Amino acid sequence: MGRRGKIILILLAAAPVLLWFLASFLNNTGPRVTKEFQKMGTAKIRIVNDENQVLELDVRVADEPDERAAGFQNISRSILEQTLILFVFPYEVKGLFHMRNVEASLDIAFIKTDGTIVGIVRMDPSPTKLYGVDESFKYAIEAPAGFFEGKKITSKKSRLLVESIPSS
Repeated sequence: MGRRGKIILILLAAAPVLLWFLASFLNNTGPRVTKEFQKMGTAKIRIVNDENQVLELDVRVADEPDERAAGFQNISRSILEQTLILFVFPYEVKGLFHMRNVEASLDIAFIKTDGTIVGIVRMDPSPTKLYGVDESFKYAIEAPAGFFEGKKITSKKSRLLVESIPSS
């Protein structure tokens, strides 16, 4: 076998390894998600904005403790910029949200059981800062920074139509 034949034989033997490496590399460069994020269901909810328009929004629903704890942590920026998460608690709570392991700023709306939006807060990535409102809430919606302002959704004027929330 000549030199050219040996080179071809080596390349053919190495092809499966090279293909495996290439496939592994390409799979790791896609959008990052967590198992908790993948587990969240999807739904359409409705919000009445300040101009009395009913907006239908696609959301991920975090209604299990592990999903609520994970939220947008370790999720790719490209997903953060186009996804909303509706956090559903079993009853009204007073709590704080953090932005550890989150790549981009988010807005969060805190909502009472009756759908009243009691506050909207801008959250910036931080390993230590906590975000919340003084009132209890049953729902929270995390959205890309500027989302609520762009849709003319403000606290006290806009409201979530709670009948649009899927039951768990």
